[in-house]
Amino acid sequence: LMLNSESGPAEIFSRMRTRLGVRFDQHSNPYGTNWVAEGVLCFFCLSVWIATLVTAALVLGALSHVLEGVLIVLLPFALSGGAIYLKKAVG
Repeated sequence: LMLNSESGPAEIFSRMRTRLGVRFDQHSNPYGTNWVAEGVLCFFCLSVWIATLVTAALVLGALSHVLEGVLIVLLPFALSGGAIYLKKAVG
């Protein structure tokens, strides 16, 4: 999840974090000025949000007939868990 800590091409992710309310203290440590900014800085929170958006896109898209009720509830957490696992594995 590059939105969490990378600057991205043309600093697009840095600019997005700034618009969402992320600021830096005198030691260049990021901090959130609102709950959205704090959620963007928390990798675990952000992974749940992104996984929920992906699930909503799947449900509203072409795969809505494939996903059952239980899968719809569990898919965001599965995607989030996968992102967290990859983050810990890579470093």
